[in-house]
Amino acid sequence: MKKKYLISMLMTALVSGSLSAQTLVTVNGQTIDSSVIDAQVAALRAANNKIPDSPELRRELTERQVINTVVSQEAKRLKLDQSAEFKQALEHARTDAKKQGADKKAHFKTEWAAFESDLLGQAYAIHVLRQNPVQEKDVKTAYDNFSNFYKGTQEVQLGEIITRTQADAQKAISDLNAKKSFASVLKQYSIDERAKQAGGIQQGYVPLKDLQEAVPPLYAAVKDLKKGAHTTTPLQDSDVYAVFYVNDRRDVKLPSYDESKSSIAQDLQASRVDEALQSLLQKATIK
Repeated sequence: MKKKYLISMLMTALVSGSLSAQTLVTVNGQTIDSSVIDAQVAALRAANNKIPDSPELRRELTERQVINTVVSQEAKRLKLDQSAEFKQALEHARTDAKKQGADKKAHFKTEWAAFESDLLGQAYAIHVLRQNPVQEKDVKTAYDNFSNFYKGTQEVQLGEIITRTQADAQKAISDLNAKKSFASVLKQYSIDERAKQAGGIQQGYVPLKDLQEAVPPLYAAVKDLKKGAHTTTPLQDSDVYAVFYVNDRRDVKLPSYDESKSSIAQDLQASRVDEALQSLLQKATIK
C-alpha cells in the first residue's frame, strides 16, 4: 500500500509541475519534459489568470506539444527550416518582436518557441499541398458528391424542451397535445434557463441527412413530423429527457458551385494536411 501511495504522490507532483523537470514523453527519441509544459502554463496564465492550472490543461498542452514535435521533426528532415522563405518569415517576426519590445517580456522565450513551432507547421502544410495540390477536378467532384447527398432532402428548425425527469417530459408532451404554445410549455417544464430566455428555438436549420448520420434516434423521431408538430415520446440523453418541436421545415437549398468552390477547396486542403499529419503520428515512436 505504501508503494502505491508513493507512486500516486509522484504522479500528482509530476502533473502539477512541483518536481524538478521530468521527462513526460519521448517522441522519436526527443524528450518533452515537464519544464516545457510548466513554461507554457505560466505564459498562458500570465496572459489570462482566469485559466486554471489543471491536469486537463497540462494534458492538452502535452498532446499539442507531441504533435508540434512530430511536425517540427519532419519539417527539419525535409530542410524546410533552411528555405529562404522560412528564414525570411522568421527574421521579420524577430525584428517586429524587438521593435515592440516583446523580446524583453518574461515569457518571450516560451512564446517564441511556440511561434517558431507554428511557423514550421505552416511550412510543412505548404509543402504537403505543393506535393499534392487540390485541383479543380477534385473540387468539382467534391461538390457533385455534396449536391447528390443533399439533393431532394429537407432541413428542420427545431425547438427543444429539456427536463430532469421522464414524467415532466411526458407532461410537456401532454400540454403540447392540448395545443398549448411551445413557448409556454417550454417556460413551465424546461430546466435550461438560457433556452427559456432565447425561446428554445434554434436559430439555424439542420439538414435531416445530417441528423440521420450524426444522431439517428433524433432523426427517427422528427423525420416525418410536419411544421408545428412535436415528438410524442421523450428522448433520453444521459440523465435528462428531451421533447422536440418542429418550428419550421423546408427543402435544402444548395449553394451553386461558384458560391461554394472556395470553401470546398479549403476543406480539401485541410483534409490533405490532416491526413499527412495522421500518417506522421502513426509512424512516430511515442513513449
